[in-house]
Amino acid sequence: MRGLQNAQDFIRALKAPSDPPHEGGPLKIDIARQAWEDSLLYVPNKAEAISDWLLSRLLKDRSRERSENPVFDTRYWLLLADVLACSSPAREGDPSTRTSRPWLVPLLNRVPVAPIILSYFELLSESDSIDFEQYKLVAWCVSVLWPLAVPKFSPETLLECFGAVLQLGVSSMLSALDGSPGTLQELDHANALSVIVSSYRTSLASSAAKRKQINTLFLQKHLPFWLQLVPADGHGQALLSDVYDAGIETMFGLEVVKQMTDSKYDTALLEALEDASIQSPAVVPCSIPRLFASYVRSVKRHKSALFGQGSSRAPGHILEQVQAASMVFYGTCNTLARKSADDASWQCLVSLLEVVERENVLSVEDEEAHTLLRGDGDLAVEALAVAWDESHASRTDCALKILATLARIDYDLTSAAFAVIYPRLLAVPGSISSALQYLRLLLEYESKTRTLPSAIEHVSEAFSVQHLKRISDSPHTAYQLASAGPLTSLPFLDELSRAVHGFLTPGQVLDTIAYVARTLKDAYGRLVERDARVSAVRGDGPRKKRRKSNAPSSEDGSESEYHAVSFDLIARTMIVVLRSLPLHSLTDDARAEAERSVQDLYHAVASPALAQGLGGPSQLVSRSWQIVVTGALRLHYGLARAPALQLELRLEDELPSAMLQCVPSPDVIPDLVVELLRTMLHQCSLGFLQPEAVLDRLLDYLEMHVAGDTASWTGRVHALHGHDTGGVAVLHLLVDRWLPDFDTWATSKQLERLAAILVNAGRLPHVSQSPIGLSVQTVLSRLLRDAQFWELLTFRDAFISELVEHTAPMAGVDLPDLLSRLAADTTRPSADVVSQIAWAYKVLLLIPAEYLPRATHIEFLKRGFAADVTVYLTLRYAKSWLSEQDLLVIRKVLRRTIDHLGLIENVISKEFMGYLLEHGINGEAVNDASRDLRLATMNLVDMYQGSLVRLAKKGKADSVVELAHRYAEAFDSADAKINFEASSLLIDSLVQSASPSELPAPCIDSLRNLHKSMLNYSLPRLGLGSDDYTIPLDRSLLDIWFHSRILGRWLDVDDVRIPVIGRQLSRRLLSPVGSKENISSLGSVVLSILLGELQDAATLEVREGLEFMVVAYLAFARTASPSDITGLESQLASACKTLSTDTFSSLLDLVYDGLPLHKGLSSPDVARLIRLSSILLRDAPEGTAKICQSHTTQCLNLFADDEQFTTDPCLRGEVLDFLARQCGDRPASIRTADLSSLWSILRALLSGSTAHEQSTDSTVFHGIVNVLNALVRLRRDLILNTLPHLGFVLRQLVACLRSLRPQLGGKQSRLVMDTLPRWISPSGPLSGQESKALARLLTTLTTKTIVRTHGAAADSQKPESLTRAFSKHAAYVLTAYVEAVNEPLCLVSSGIRKELQPGLFALCEMLGEHTRDAMMVSALDVGGKATMKVLWREYEKQRYVGKG
Repeated sequence: MRGLQNAQDFIRALKAPSDPPHEGGPLKIDIARQAWEDSLLYVPNKAEAISDWLLSRLLKDRSRERSENPVFDTRYWLLLADVLACSSPAREGDPSTRTSRPWLVPLLNRVPVAPIILSYFELLSESDSIDFEQYKLVAWCVSVLWPLAVPKFSPETLLECFGAVLQLGVSSMLSALDGSPGTLQELDHANALSVIVSSYRTSLASSAAKRKQINTLFLQKHLPFWLQLVPADGHGQALLSDVYDAGIETMFGLEVVKQMTDSKYDTALLEALEDASIQSPAVVPCSIPRLFASYVRSVKRHKSALFGQGSSRAPGHILEQVQAASMVFYGTCNTLARKSADDASWQCLVSLLEVVERENVLSVEDEEAHTLLRGDGDLAVEALAVAWDESHASRTDCALKILATLARIDYDLTSAAFAVIYPRLLAVPGSISSALQYLRLLLEYESKTRTLPSAIEHVSEAFSVQHLKRISDSPHTAYQLASAGPLTSLPFLDELSRAVHGFLTPGQVLDTIAYVARTLKDAYGRLVERDARVSAVRGDGPRKKRRKSNAPSSEDGSESEYHAVSFDLIARTMIVVLRSLPLHSLTDDARAEAERSVQDLYHAVASPALAQGLGGPSQLVSRSWQIVVTGALRLHYGLARAPALQLELRLEDELPSAMLQCVPSPDVIPDLVVELLRTMLHQCSLGFLQPEAVLDRLLDYLEMHVAGDTASWTGRVHALHGHDTGGVAVLHLLVDRWLPDFDTWATSKQLERLAAILVNAGRLPHVSQSPIGLSVQTVLSRLLRDAQFWELLTFRDAFISELVEHTAPMAGVDLPDLLSRLAADTTRPSADVVSQIAWAYKVLLLIPAEYLPRATHIEFLKRGFAADVTVYLTLRYAKSWLSEQDLLVIRKVLRRTIDHLGLIENVISKEFMGYLLEHGINGEAVNDASRDLRLATMNLVDMYQGSLVRLAKKGKADSVVELAHRYAEAFDSADAKINFEASSLLIDSLVQSASPSELPAPCIDSLRNLHKSMLNYSLPRLGLGSDDYTIPLDRSLLDIWFHSRILGRWLDVDDVRIPVIGRQLSRRLLSPVGSKENISSLGSVVLSILLGELQDAATLEVREGLEFMVVAYLAFARTASPSDITGLESQLASACKTLSTDTFSSLLDLVYDGLPLHKGLSSPDVARLIRLSSILLRDAPEGTAKICQSHTTQCLNLFADDEQFTTDPCLRGEVLDFLARQCGDRPASIRTADLSSLWSILRALLSGSTAHEQSTDSTVFHGIVNVLNALVRLRRDLILNTLPHLGFVLRQLVACLRSLRPQLGGKQSRLVMDTLPRWISPSGPLSGQESKALARLLTTLTTKTIVRTHGAAADSQKPESLTRAFSKHAAYVLTAYVEAVNEPLCLVSSGIRKELQPGLFALCEMLGEHTRDAMMVSALDVGGKATMKVLWREYEKQRYVGKG
């Protein structure tokens, strides 16, 4: 700047023709920057002069190369931003301030900024990366300059700026950053892009004369970028929504739409979209449906201006014109969508039709539109021609969605093609769910129009031979595809059954039976005729003269099989129709005629088919006749089991023997075997067959094809690919349907055979994945969980006997001798025997313990000890497919059995526990199986040691002394890590169930020695001997330290070596370098250490220590997972029981001090404190009842006084849990003074609210019911004084069961929702589960219970109920129900009413007839009286009157 001493020199330097002005001098931008920063240089209107030069330079040089272009130079934009920012000191940072920049508007009038902004956006769009700091400067400058300069911009200029924003949004630079158009929102810094788009929309709205011209320019230059940028689903960010609206207003403004409707065809838009589809073929199909929807809305918005002139101004005519114009544009979009045949185009057609349906733009009178939509339907039907091909699954799905949408728009659009559609639906893959949805639509329409016979005809015709041949050249493949298709799926057959039963008219029943009979006869007749022709060609059948021709080709056999498949599929679907006939709607004569027709059908089709198919061995060799017999048996079984027909169909005398011979044949298909056995079992149930032979064949088949098999079955008949899956199907059939009959019919030998099959069937080698579908293991697991099975005494005994037999190898094992082999590789049972034993215990684990006799329990327990050691030996020394899971199962069985027996001292041996302590676990738990095994082992050890402590209290302390010496030696030698955990469990058992004075002196001495060994082990490892020690974060070591402190305190040992480490551990865990893993694993131990140290602290330090402990608990709970929080709570619960009374009282006071919300804690922390209060009160030390009562009263008063405890979801749940625990677990602690607060809390929870949560929190309803249930059952004495409050709360609970009626307006919805609590959402009313819970509460009012109170009076009470006392208030609760049912804006669903009936009946029982009559007269209107009469009538029906 040397030489520029005044303003004139500065201006001359900026206006110099060269840059820099002087050779070797600074550049002009540097001169301008120095001048701006030099406060001593006076230049009149310095900001204006620098801004003028900057904008002029940017405008003039915007076309230079990127490296020399000032538009892309950060220095220019930074200086401009500084000048603009400092020009508005009054309102700094507000770009809308004009008065602070009076010179800026004239400057912008002279220097246009639009070309500068356009140039920057173009350069940025062409870049591969973006300088965000530079962009933020530019965006801020644009946000300041644009509002002042935009009034001078023409609509064409604004369109170019809008186009620049579009190009920026689809540039490769943004795609490299994120890959999604939503990244453009991140570039909307200071709303720079939003203000450009908004200005364009404003200009477009005020430039009606230029809209057509702007539309033409937009279509020619910017449409491809706009299509790529806007989201296809309409759920974009704010900027993208504005961009989309701007494009729609450009293309579908009033003037443009009027031109489009006048010309009936918009070639410009079509050509633009075609060009865009060439550039971006994947974008246009996704955008067309949204374009079409926007066009329809635009036409509807401007319908009065478009069609409201002339002589045809009737509303109906205008609607037809709107629909016609919309369908014309639909034709344009449809043409574009059909340009390609890829999946995106098909999805585009689906979305277009959904818009037609949603916007209702199809007019009944518009034949051209109907023709267009029929063309779409024809296209979809044509696509279904290859529906069986999985490679076209996406296209098939779209085609079915098109047909479904057309059916919803107008059923007649595709009704003419049903004869083609149904056969093509035959082979649609089962994975395409849209096929079932389409079929459901068709059945709904046929049901409404009462034309179900036509649907039945289409379904049966779909299974004709010609259609099966179209699917595949192989009849077997055609059978598989058709059986897996939607027409034979269970959901469709269920829908068909319901439709026939509910909507087939009485006049159509006989015709339907006649059609089904004719169809089945024709199918069977064609099969017989074809088979006879093939037999004649082969020379097998009757003939006058043998045919002189070549040998029959293989096509003859396949042709017969096609006819057999057709007959089977028709029989499978038509039997559903026959079983579902609404015979109850017929007259007696018509019903008798219908039954005769069905009987004739059976004798004309099923009987001859069975006779011919099973009549000779030559027929069964043919696969086609096996399929025919399978279909005939299905027909027989379906008709025989039809409840409405009541036909007793008996097989001909010679058929059962033939059927029995077919079962074991390997040439018989498994489908036929299943049907044969099912039919014969049914014949046995009718008394037509002797079951012994049938059961023998069934068991033979199971033994041959089930034992040791890994097959699984999907449950569909076509999935029976071999006899391995057939065995699973037969076993499932027997267990699911015929097991009670089997228990009745079978001999003892047959029962043993089936038990052996079931027990042996699950012994499978170890596989990495469980079988998908129904397997033998699945059948067995369901059987053992079925209560009906355990009521079959005969078979149950046989099953248990088989398990006893399986575990017999362990019966004579000498456990001490077996344990002596652990150290040596000696002779062991074979791996097969061990796997047999392991599987037997897996089965035992599934058996309810109550169903096993006590002697059997004891026997399995003794064998289990030996089995545990044997499996361990096999895992250790032998190669087998056994795993730790087998060991875990055995130990779970042992633990459950011991729990059930309750006499562990008499059944468990000292040697086995020594084995568990030494060999129960090897090494650390590295996976879930190891952790589960460790947990099961420690549970067994804990149970055993607890029993030893109980024996020691009786004077038998030798075992405890021995254990204490064993653990002390382990600590001294630092060996056997499992002993460390076991020693902790022993200490817990001693502290919780005994005192030192109750144990013998030798036992106490051994425990003192154990305490010393634990301290000697842990002190040096914790580093507590040095001054600057750092405690290692080892959970096992800290747990040993904690339990040594507990044991020392229990023994009253005073050791000065013991330092305080709890606070240091807490600080270390909660420090910034602490990890979540450490908090999860060590939090519970550290809290226990803190609580233990409190008991040894001085009185003055207790308060401070308690504060530290509570803070640590809150900090740990914030980061812990739910399972870790459970561990924290369990440790706190066990530690609290050992606190002194004063310490416990101080802890409760401290917790209460943090509960008020104004104290500064967050809601989640306050919720954790409420939960902590519940834990402390539940596990309070002895002698603290008054302290707990006082704390409970304080908490209830606090919750009642602050409504946030009932409105905040986080706090509300904990408050309800607190109430439920106090009323349910500690009912004696509730006093009369607490009821006022309790009723206030419940009232606040149930009171109406103007604000409601997004989803319904049904746990609140259940929590309130649980609280009331506990009070009614356990503290009836308190309820008697506040019965009106109880009645009021019950009325509110009944009112909560209401829901909004459909299609209410906003005001009507608010009227109802304002009366409901805030935790009930308008979209999620309460369900039948809540109604059932309330019914249980109401019935509890009539149940006799005993009050739970302290003192001697509690023992002399008699059970009583609230029936008499509450009878005066029952009418008000019933009135609330009647009002809820009759409220015009509300709805109480039938499910809720049904579940609530038991409770209402209990209220009616209290009410009595006199009070009922008074209520009918004084409290109910006409509708209420009618509702009450219906309720009372239902009550009278079920009331017991003393007869019978």
